Amino acid sequence: MRTLLVIVAFIFIGCQEEQNCDLDYYPNAPFGNPDDTSYTDTSVRYVYVCYSGSYNRIVTYQVVDGCWERFIDEDYNLNCI
Repeated sequence: MRTLLVIVAFIFIGCQEEQNCDLDYYPNAPFGNPDDTSYTDTSVRYVYVCYSGSYNRIVTYQVVDGCWERFIDEDYNLNCI
């Protein structure tokens, strides 16, 4: 029973996404050179205009519980051809 518990715990811990907790540096832009970048003390936002067809991709890293957490939004852009 103890072996089974150790295996389950190992799988659960091993499958978690690797966290970036180095707050001395902002995370790198995830999809190459962004079209716009905005910085604050606790966040960085990368904007890719017309990234996937007719959408802008906005990637925001924000400090949550002492680590950088990534949020991705896509907004429709009528100006993309």
